[in-house]
Amino acid sequence: MESEGYGREENHAYLEQAGGIRVTKTHGRRSVTGLNQMDNCLWKIPALVKKGQLVHCYEVNRERCRMAGYEGYQYPVRCFKADMERMVAGRQDELASFHDTILQQS
Repeated sequence: MESEGYGREENHAYLEQAGGIRVTKTHGRRSVTGLNQMDNCLWKIPALVKKGQLVHCYEVNRERCRMAGYEGYQYPVRCFKADMERMVAGRQDELASFHDTILQQS
């Protein structure tokens, strides 16, 4: 997430929205097929071992796929950017509302 230009505070806020970690069994052929396709894609990318993860993350996030909350096939990097923009806008609205409440009370 930092390699996409977001700071630690933004990343923390984004992950906080997901809630706690819950490990479950992967259900459905579509989910497993998507993971297999991603794995096949990654094996085709030559990358230095030290930079492998950054290169792989970059490439995978620029492959069209289906994601929860979005219609059809999308680019993950674009959807992540839209999610982050919505989150930041929402936090700014909350902050403005908080300041308005303080001003009304004084």
